[in-house]
Amino acid sequence: MTTPPTWENAILRVLTESGEPMHYRDIAAEILDRKLVATVGITPSATVRNAIYRMLDRDASPVVRVASGVFGLSVAGVVQPATVQADVETILVTEGSTRNLSVAAYGLHWERDKVDWSSGRILGYDTDPKQPIDFADQQGVYLLHNWQSTVYVGMTTAEENGLSQRLRHHHRRADWSSKWERFSWFGVRQVDEDGSMVNGPASATKDTVVTIMETLLIEVLGPALNRNLGDYRGNLYRQAIDPNIAREQALEILRRGLL
Repeated sequence: MTTPPTWENAILRVLTESGEPMHYRDIAAEILDRKLVATVGITPSATVRNAIYRMLDRDASPVVRVASGVFGLSVAGVVQPATVQADVETILVTEGSTRNLSVAAYGLHWERDKVDWSSGRILGYDTDPKQPIDFADQQGVYLLHNWQSTVYVGMTTAEENGLSQRLRHHHRRADWSSKWERFSWFGVRQVDEDGSMVNGPASATKDTVVTIMETLLIEVLGPALNRNLGDYRGNLYRQAIDPNIAREQALEILRRGLL
């Protein structure tokens, strides 16, 4: 029986057969669709990203960064210049086999009504909504939105208990109850392959910091002439509806059907 290739071999196979550079999320999706690896884990996009960065660290890297989050095959046997290895979208500090991002993960316009505020969970996912990740302990900057604009900007730090505590505080404020429906967040904690939040030192290139600042400002201000969110394309996570909320919605649909 043929042994499934490693993540690195699967990445190189996808890039070789594609014949053109690809975003690491698209590479991950292709690997999953074709079942090129035996064990997937809860964050396949992060696994692909980390594997690519390990390859970039080598003296003769088989891959090269061509744009933010986009990678292609390098010329075989050619040592990539140090600037190629340094000018990556992620942070330069390496701890073990992972790199730490100044903004390691983020979510955009998540719905307040999809969160079970009594549980404290803030659920999202990478590629599979059936494998949710709890971002309750995430730290960073968050935004509250109504249907027209951003109405509040806040932060949660290591001295606090994380994103969930801050959002629950706003959710429970009676005078704020009708003033926001969605929230966005930009977190500094990485998501490990098992879905847990991982701390680590962060250090960024100037270009990375500027790009993140642009993305944040566009998200907060919503300028009319900005058609795109910005060039930063870190680990964007999608919202997962809390199982308790999904159950309540299903019961409500059933009740309406019985009326």
